[in-house]
Parts: sequence; structure tokens; C-alpha cells
Amino acid sequence: MFEDEPSTLKEKIYRTIIALFLFILVGTLIITFLPGDAEQSLIGAITGQNSTKAGSVAGRSIPVDYFNAAKRDCYYRYQQYGRETAQNAELLNSCAYSTVREMYIANDIAAAVGFQVSEISIKREMSKQAREIHKESVSQAGYGEEDSRSLTEIYQQIYRSAPMYYRIDSATGYALFPNFLDQPLTPSENEVELESEAKRAKISFRLVAISEVNLMNAVESKINITDEELQKEYQKEKAEGTLSKDPSGNFVSFEVRKPLLLSKLKFDRKRKEAEIWKGRISQKISEPNALDAIAKESGQPIETVTAVSLSDLKLVTSNRGNSYRLANSSQFWETLANDPFSKKTVVGPFSDNDKQVYVEFSALTYGQPTAAAPKDQAADFLKQRQLLSFFLEINQSLAAEYNVEKKGLLSLE
Repeated sequence: MFEDEPSTLKEKIYRTIIALFLFILVGTLIITFLPGDAEQSLIGAITGQNSTKAGSVAGRSIPVDYFNAAKRDCYYRYQQYGRETAQNAELLNSCAYSTVREMYIANDIAAAVGFQVSEISIKREMSKQAREIHKESVSQAGYGEEDSRSLTEIYQQIYRSAPMYYRIDSATGYALFPNFLDQPLTPSENEVELESEAKRAKISFRLVAISEVNLMNAVESKINITDEELQKEYQKEKAEGTLSKDPSGNFVSFEVRKPLLLSKLKFDRKRKEAEIWKGRISQKISEPNALDAIAKESGQPIETVTAVSLSDLKLVTSNRGNSYRLANSSQFWETLANDPFSKKTVVGPFSDNDKQVYVEFSALTYGQPTAAAPKDQAADFLKQRQLLSFFLEINQSLAAEYNVEKKGLLSLE
């Protein structure tokens, strides 16, 4: 009922040969009855001649159909320069690899900014192209076999001419700059009004600038250092061993050391007194008519700055001819944003080099709105060129990182 298992070595070899012969016979028959394209595809897959990859860019594989679509675009591009150029296989392969790399780079940039051409828009463009071809063929006087194709057949031919994911990458890469990065920003009416108002705004304020040097000089005239204080400091240095010695190794005398001790004690005293004075000045901010009180306490005059625009605050000149940089202080802008005008609010001190500046805001005025200036097309063109140059520089910089590895069967180099 059941076939006996082969028991001898001779029977095992015999059955193995029979099985191998049947396998080859059946395989040959299958290939024989396959359509031509399928037969070639199967043979290519078995022998490895028909690889599904054409190489890689930056470690990412290039599908063969993707590569062939890029190669076809290169062919049509080179047709403009002559038939021989378009049929140069080495040149077409090189162009295709460069095209794929450019598309990979452009689509990476597009993905980073969230931009992509949709499949629907591509299909609409293909449909439009098919309708134009169909319309031209129908309008011709003679009708051949190609002319009698239906609109559906024309669309299907266009659709099959390149893989959809290649079309999406290609359309996205070509549209990234002109259709996305180069779009002008159109401000709303409210934004335009705010910008116009900000440009017309003028502020006036009073200030008192206190120089570190002026404080130190004013304090110095009030400092009196006695000989007892100097003698005490001399003995302190001597006890600590910091007192300098003469060439014979003995400590210098008090008379020799006295001028230096006087200078040292005066400087220390001036610094301490100046800090105490600054504290008294800063406390005047909370008083009524604070700026007048600060001017009186510091002995510095009140200066005025009248009708200066916001953009000019980086360097303003007072009525006394002194220049100040107030725009460098974030505290200045924070106070200005809180509408301190007509309140006699004094803020500061703001640091400007060696000066401490106290400011009292006086008035905020607006001029009459001016008519919008005509659009400067030359300036817009220059900005567009600068943006394009920046975009091309990004592509060129990234290209060095996107190394291309070519498949041996596809590269003729």
C-alpha cells in the first residue's frame, strides 16, 4: 500500500537523480510558457542581473524604477543639445545619479520644513496633460492608430511612464524654492497699521547721567586721611610682612612708604564712599519729583531728549550734546512698554559705559500717517536673489555629505 523507503545507497542515489531531473524539466517548461517579459524578469532575478537597486545616496537605496525615471528626464533634457549627447549612456547614468542626489537633498529640506507636493495635485497635472494630448490628436486631420487612443489610454500611458513616488519627490524638489521658500509674507491690515504707528512714534524724556569718574572725584575732595591712620596702616603692613624692603633687607621707613599709603587709603575710601553715595541716589527714585532729587543729590544737571524715534534710541543726543545708548538695556524697553508717560516715572539706572543713567519719560507723540511708498521692485529682486543664493548654498553644503554609490551593472565609469 505504501512505498517502501529506500534502504540501499544505490536506491537513494537513483531517486535523487530522478528528482533532480524532474525539477529541471518542470522548471524549463514553466519558463518556456511564460510571456517574454516575465521570462526575462525571472531569469534576471535568478542570475542577479536585474537588481532592484541602482545604488545608494548617503546610505539610502535608489530603486531601479526611480533611477530609470531620472535617467529618462536626463534623456529629454539632453535632447536639446543633440541626438548624440542624449544617447551617451555614460553621460545619462552620471546625470541620473546627480539628479537623484539633488532630489534626495531637496526632499530632506522639504521634510524639515513640512512641505510636500500632494499626489492629488500631480494626478491633476497628469490629467491636464492627457486632455491636451487627446485634444490635439482629435483636432488633427488624419487619424492613425496612435491618434485614435482614448483619453483613458493616454492617461494610463503617462501614469505608467514613471513611478508615483518619483513624481512626488521630483515635484517637491522643483517646487520647494519657488512655491514655498520664496513666498512673500503679506501682513494683515492691523500689522501694517501697527508698523506704521511704530515708525511714526516719537518719545521725549529727561535724564540724569552719573559718571563713575565724577563721583570718585567729588568724593576725593571730601576725604581727609590723618597721619595716625597712615601710621596704623604702616604698622599693619609691617606686622603682616607685606611691607616692602630696601636693598639692605630692612623695611622701608614710614616717610618713604607714606605717599603710597596715602594713595592706597584714599582709593579704598573713595570706592566705599562712592558706593554709599550711589545707594543714596538710587533711593531718590521713590520720592516725588524723583529726577530733580537725583540731580540735586548727584550734583549732575538734568538733560533732555526731544522727539526721538524708537529706531534712533540706539544712540541719542541730549540738549547738552552728550550721547547715550539706551536701547541696549532690556529694562529700558520693558519700562517703555508699560506706558510710563505723563506719570513722571523715573527708571534706572541704565549702564552706558562708565555712566549710570536715570530716565524720566515725558511724552509719546505720533506724526501724521504718510502714504505708502511704492514697492521697490529692485529691492525685492535683490532679496529674492539673496534667498536663492542661500538656498543653493544649503544644497551645495549638503551635497558633500550625500555620497553616491553606483551599482556596477548601471555604471559605465
